[in-house]
Amino acid sequence: MEKKLVTVKIGGKLANSEQLLSEFAHDIKRLHADYWFIIIHGGGAEVSQRTKQLGLEPVFKDGIRITSPQEMDIVDEVLSGRVNTRLVRLFQKCGLNAVGLSCSSGMTAVGESLETGNGTETRTGRITEVDTALLKLLLEHDYVPVLSSTAMDKQGRGLNINADTAAFTIAAQLKCNSLLFFSDIPGVLKDNKVISTLNSRQARQEIADGTVSGGMLPKIRSALDALEHGVESLVIAQYEAKGSLAALIKGSGGTRIFKE
Repeated sequence: MEKKLVTVKIGGKLANSEQLLSEFAHDIKRLHADYWFIIIHGGGAEVSQRTKQLGLEPVFKDGIRITSPQEMDIVDEVLSGRVNTRLVRLFQKCGLNAVGLSCSSGMTAVGESLETGNGTETRTGRITEVDTALLKLLLEHDYVPVLSSTAMDKQGRGLNINADTAAFTIAAQLKCNSLLFFSDIPGVLKDNKVISTLNSRQARQEIADGTVSGGMLPKIRSALDALEHGVESLVIAQYEAKGSLAALIKGSGGTRIFKE
């Protein structure tokens, strides 16, 4: 039986806890006989911290960082350097054959700068082209790709892509069986309770009603787009402990979003 393909976007507490990351890595190792995994990470909190240290103020709009040209070097330094290297080393220690990449590697993602609406330049971008050849090559040789969400434009300049959007775009292009978003909350919340399932119509209504806002907004929008482009299953959840990954892949826990 051919392995199923799972893209996992990690962030929040999971991305910063060595204990949780070790348990997560061992989960992947236990599931490796039946699944291929691609890991995509952000690291926005560390970027903001470094930005402030260098005298710049982070700017956000609708949960998306608006990256100034001066800040792009910081994004590369933190995401593709510090965070990616730390994750790869930890995964290797846990027995995973991890390979650190950015979305620029092998031109996996090429994009263009977003319009700011006020005439100022931003290195926050959208993906316009995806090439999955490098990822497929690594997967076929049993490597675990670990990607930061920094990409490039056609002129070779750096672009900061929202990690949720990068995960959706790559998962959609690969037509992954599952796409998992790990964050600091256990799913989409309404009245402080997790909504266990949402179809696409219900998800759009929750956006319109304001239930979905802030950092959750790009996740849900990415989820809806992914469903339209062939991803079979989408889950937004919190990684809690050993065994969480298998449970979520099988549909237990978090918020599962599906096409209506």
